[in-house]
Amino acid sequence: MTSAFQELIVNTKLTKKERLIADYVLSHFRDICFMTSTELAEALQISHSSVMRFTKDLGFSGYTEFQRVIREQYNAYISNHSEASTIPSVKLNQSLEKLSQNGIVEAVQNITSANINSVVLRNPNELFEQVSDAIIHSHTKYVVGSRGCATVSSFLSVILKDTLPMVFAEPSGSMNTFDFLSDIGKKDCLIVISYPRYSKLSYLAAEMAYKAGATVIVLTDTPTAPLAKFATYLLTASVDSLTFFNSQIPPLFLAETLCTYICKKVGRGNEEKLRLIDRYTSMMEIY
Repeated sequence: MTSAFQELIVNTKLTKKERLIADYVLSHFRDICFMTSTELAEALQISHSSVMRFTKDLGFSGYTEFQRVIREQYNAYISNHSEASTIPSVKLNQSLEKLSQNGIVEAVQNITSANINSVVLRNPNELFEQVSDAIIHSHTKYVVGSRGCATVSSFLSVILKDTLPMVFAEPSGSMNTFDFLSDIGKKDCLIVISYPRYSKLSYLAAEMAYKAGATVIVLTDTPTAPLAKFATYLLTASVDSLTFFNSQIPPLFLAETLCTYICKKVGRGNEEKLRLIDRYTSMMEIY
């Protein structure tokens, strides 16, 4: 919970049922960032209209504004209280205190399974359908993700380039990210990848695309991530690990699932392109 929201609850006259909702929100502040109004009503076994009345009695226009404020407050809370825990040197020391030589394979397997489950639980089929359609129907597709996100960015760029026209990966060298995105417009989409510690460059890239009216597809860890507010579509995955680095497997699983949806929709539409690529890569034996 945050003190700002707690103060709002204290200063608002609530009914008995609304007090029940308030207690749940205060006890499950992070979960509310993900839950729909229907899911909240089901969790408390109350009517959907009771949830809507609760948000309006707190002064919000509806559940959407209520959840947006919850996410902003939670993000501020996390930034203030947990920033140090994302610093690699701090994470290293914390992990070494807990990690023994025994059972490392099992421990990595368990945390990786939990991370992959987060992808399945947080990103329904309908979301993958919507995101894959948005990418396919965009004129130009830009992919941005650097440093710790470069693995996922590179995978997405290659697979999408082999499947769809007009796919461009964030360049290196003399052209910077803002040169790269300078022509982005309403018919285009940006796929941007950013996990803790969140890249300011990726944040500004998302902002630039958002202001240009482009579709912004964000791959990150939570709805409270800084650049999530620019997202047309938000895909999240936990990247917890047992040492100083973020796990790469969950974002890759997320990206691979998305590419699979796209490949299914495209069908054999990229067959000639794959034959062309194979003809020349075979000459060089760079498979």
